Amino acid sequence: MNQSHSTAPRNQHAVAALALLATLVLPSLSAAEPLSPTQARAWCFGTGKISSDQRIEGCTAVLQSSPSDAMALANRGETYRRKGDPERAVADLNRAIDLNPKDAVAWYNRGIAYDDLGDRDHAIVDYTRAIRLRPSDPLYYNNRGNSYSAKNDHEHALDDYNQAIKLDPKFALAYYNRGSAYREHQDADRALADLDMAIKLDPNYGPAYGNRARIFRDRGDRTRALADFGKSLELNPNNDRDAYARANIYLDQHDYVLALADYDRAIKINASYAGVFNARCMTRAILGQLQEALADCEQSLRMRPNDPYTLDSRALCYLKLGNLDAAIAGYDTALAAKPQLESALYGRGIARRRKGDADGAERDIAAAKAINAGIADEFAHYGVE
Repeated sequence: MNQSHSTAPRNQHAVAALALLATLVLPSLSAAEPLSPTQARAWCFGTGKISSDQRIEGCTAVLQSSPSDAMALANRGETYRRKGDPERAVADLNRAIDLNPKDAVAWYNRGIAYDDLGDRDHAIVDYTRAIRLRPSDPLYYNNRGNSYSAKNDHEHALDDYNQAIKLDPKFALAYYNRGSAYREHQDADRALADLDMAIKLDPNYGPAYGNRARIFRDRGDRTRALADFGKSLELNPNNDRDAYARANIYLDQHDYVLALADYDRAIKINASYAGVFNARCMTRAILGQLQEALADCEQSLRMRPNDPYTLDSRALCYLKLGNLDAAIAGYDTALAAKPQLESALYGRGIARRRKGDADGAERDIAAAKAINAGIADEFAHYGVE
């Protein structure tokens, strides 16, 4: 995943005034107590420990008395963006730019807000304007590269990342983003070199470890992949995607207890992905936690109805519970969605054999083995033979 940098709200005062503001005590005022002009400017333009709510309140108070204060609008807009309200951010930054079209940072911050809204075209226009005003800032190229990358414009994205790195050869984020772009376009060697450099420049940059882990995983080097996923999760314990990715490696290695722990972790952080519930359903079924597994499969199917892989996992639960009719019906549904799903063919064959349908069982098992010669060994790991 590409990442962006944003700038902090700016102060319009001279350095001497900044020093004075830094010494001010910033009290917590009740809603009934209006801010004094000095407090409003301290909260809007100060550089000390000022919360987002204080920044917005201060800038709002400044704007009540000076509606055309472009810097107050720019600072409030950027603070709205940081709080996750890009619509208000764009509204304030529109006014700030109208008042001061030469403010490169305002163009840049509005570009980030448009990116947050998923409007890559407007973001690119704004980053380009910021670059024209300040062509020596590597952040602007990096973020425009991210927008191009999101549009799958690989060539322009690489051009921008290259320029960002040329301007700042120690810019770890640009190496990470360029490496991620290379990985997405199957250039693993260049991707690995860039991610190595990002980690060298910033050893605590968790996402770089996560993306490097994916390269090692895709190359079959599970040991190094697990090490990098471990480092990523050490640095960022709430990275649900890396917890999910590591769980999948454990599942493939038949380390089911470790896989279950990571699926639990991923769901606790972010319960919005159907695939994680399906994976935990499968893992719980293998471990014999069948009722819990069924609950996970049902949740996954509510989120992604008729998914053949989840239907297959649910049928495995029924098979292990001994509910053969439900298992066969479940495998039928999975195969209707994906006729060549070998695990569903093999599972249905096992269920039919247990029901005494030798011919049907033989046909299904033979069809499954024609697709995957090792399917019987996989089911042995599931506890089904």
